Amino acid sequence: MSNQPFAEIYHRQTKYHPATIGQGHQIDWNNPPEQFKEYPGARRIELRPYLPTNESEDWGAMQRLQDPDGPFSLPQLSKLLFATNGVTAMAVGGGQRMFYRAAPSAGALYPTDLYLAIRGHADLADGVYYYHVREHALIEVYPEGLAPEGNELFRRLAAACMEDPGVAGAQVALIATAVFWRSSWRYGERAYRRCLLDTGHVLGNFDIVAPKLDLCTFAVGGFVDSEIAELLATPEDKEGVLAVFPIYAIGDYSDVQPGPSARASSDVEPTPKDDAILSIHDAGAIRRETAAAATGAPVGSDDFLLNPKYTFASGTKLRPTETDVNDRIELAILRRRSTRVLSGEPMTFEELSDLLAFAYRADLKLPPEQQPRYFDTTLLETFVVVNNVDGLEPGVYYFAPSFMELLNIRRGSVKREIFHLSLGQELARDASVVVVHTGDLAAATKKYGSRAYRYLHLDAGHIGQRLNVGAIRLELGVSGIGGFFDDEVNALLNIPEQELCVYITCLGKPAQ
Repeated sequence: MSNQPFAEIYHRQTKYHPATIGQGHQIDWNNPPEQFKEYPGARRIELRPYLPTNESEDWGAMQRLQDPDGPFSLPQLSKLLFATNGVTAMAVGGGQRMFYRAAPSAGALYPTDLYLAIRGHADLADGVYYYHVREHALIEVYPEGLAPEGNELFRRLAAACMEDPGVAGAQVALIATAVFWRSSWRYGERAYRRCLLDTGHVLGNFDIVAPKLDLCTFAVGGFVDSEIAELLATPEDKEGVLAVFPIYAIGDYSDVQPGPSARASSDVEPTPKDDAILSIHDAGAIRRETAAAATGAPVGSDDFLLNPKYTFASGTKLRPTETDVNDRIELAILRRRSTRVLSGEPMTFEELSDLLAFAYRADLKLPPEQQPRYFDTTLLETFVVVNNVDGLEPGVYYFAPSFMELLNIRRGSVKREIFHLSLGQELARDASVVVVHTGDLAAATKKYGSRAYRYLHLDAGHIGQRLNVGAIRLELGVSGIGGFFDDEVNALLNIPEQELCVYITCLGKPAQ
């Protein structure tokens, strides 16, 4: 067995290269994946009646049912789930209906599924519920009479989450999974990256919308995978659990004492399976027999760091305006669509400043209970490729969020290079700005084992979604890119092989 973390092996074997980009995986067009799970005969709770009739309605002021046992009324849950991952548009083509959602997904394949664990609710029985996106309904996972009693359900959930007291004290928890085949059908072995990024998009929406409904949450990435899967009754060879988010009323936040957001996987990497996606997910799993050693970073240590190798680069301070990007941001989620064509026209420096401030340092304007909840952003670094921004020289910049500063590390236009490494996608060439998330995989796996691969991509997807909805709020164009020539990205940024490109987001003016 190799001493090298399997995350490094998986990342290397799923790189795109110019000479082999069209080879390997073949799409089985006769066997497309289903985007929705069905539970025949299961009881369902309709959430559609509680949606606003149009987007101009104030979601927060909408009349709510009063729950005597807590603030999680059906109208609140309806709006929370809809703006997190609901169907916000539909198109018909080739005799089929396409359901577009609040969060973007590579190839519109939507691998992410959501579940709610609930107890002590006035209108819902204790148990586990699957959120059926197309129907906008909650489906009981367990047949009547077989669901664990509420306190037992949360005792088991907390035990699986390393006895996290924040989980143990919750009445409601959201659990995110990924159905691997939905993405691997098209993207082959590289699909695990897409599943993680797409789930990060969904969690980004969730994190933005919850405070709008007087709710708050925190991230739990350390859990015994098989025990959560057992609670959800999901098959581990098809669907992987990725995150647990306990939900509280904002007024109860001060009493919450969560454990570390992220924890390490087993220090013994399992033997790789024939399926690369199952291998990387299994390699990052925490097992009951090694759970006691699954250490995590201290609570409150999560922040963006400045890489000391760029401290002597010339810096440009961002200048955020008084624009409150968070104001009515939930409506931007409902309007969000990935921009197909960018015009190449310049963004203003103020637009870039406002957008990066919202995406990375929302705590400048929001109280602590409404700040973004990540797993460990110290694993991520950000580069900003400037193609066309008024008042900012074209080139490559290192972004230091803690100081809200852009450090110039390469002068001059790199449009040709960014176009090539993004698989010839015009979006990268015509963007005003291209944001590139990277991470030191060797350092990350030293901290968290192969489970670090999850945290890197989930957090990058989360930040990418904040960029998405922030751009829509500012009437800009935006689109994420998860397919790129990995080694060419490293060459452009002048970073070593051990550092990986995680995600790319293109920003600019939409073409008319």
